[in-house]
Amino acid sequence: MNTDRKTAAHADLAYLREMAEAGAKAPLLGGRFMVWWGGLTGLVAFVHWLIITGTLDFGAQALWPLWLGYMVLGSVGSAVLGWSLRNKPGTGSMGNRVQQVLWPVLGGCIGLYFAGLVAGMALGLVPIELVNTMMPVAFLAYGAGWMVDALLSRERLLLIPAIVTLLGGFAGAALVMTPWVYLVASAGMLLGTFIPGFFLMAREPRDVV
Repeated sequence: MNTDRKTAAHADLAYLREMAEAGAKAPLLGGRFMVWWGGLTGLVAFVHWLIITGTLDFGAQALWPLWLGYMVLGSVGSAVLGWSLRNKPGTGSMGNRVQQVLWPVLGGCIGLYFAGLVAGMALGLVPIELVNTMMPVAFLAYGAGWMVDALLSRERLLLIPAIVTLLGGFAGAALVMTPWVYLVASAGMLLGTFIPGFFLMAREPRDVV
């Protein structure tokens, strides 16, 4: 009888271990957010560059509606994408739980920095050119986020956006007082976030993990 109980206990432990390992290895579900934010940010940054270089004759007054529309559209789209994950298997894995916490925090920090710049400009304390610093600051935050994701989830694919966005932060800082910072931002988001996002989406689980 004791032998049967020990055998059953070992079987139960083996099953729990197998389930835990399966959950730990569950594919990441953030690919759709990478595609959405990478594509949208890359497009808006490119349009910004076209406007400030005079290629699009909209004038600088078009920049505020451009970025305000970006924030509204981006937030709505992100909420819809979050809703689409409600029944997706693998959401409880360590990698996905880290993503669920890490990225809203990073996004909030970037938003707070932007709000500080806007407040400073409204008070006449900050020159408008310092808005350009949003690009390298956001890239460095994104790079740190991707690196944390890559190391914790052991997902090597995430090393690509991590390295690309960190390099984008470096290049953006070097070009921060020129219009080229927005072209760098556009290329960095498309290459470092939009494209890798498609690969992550292709690896999302279709069935229970």
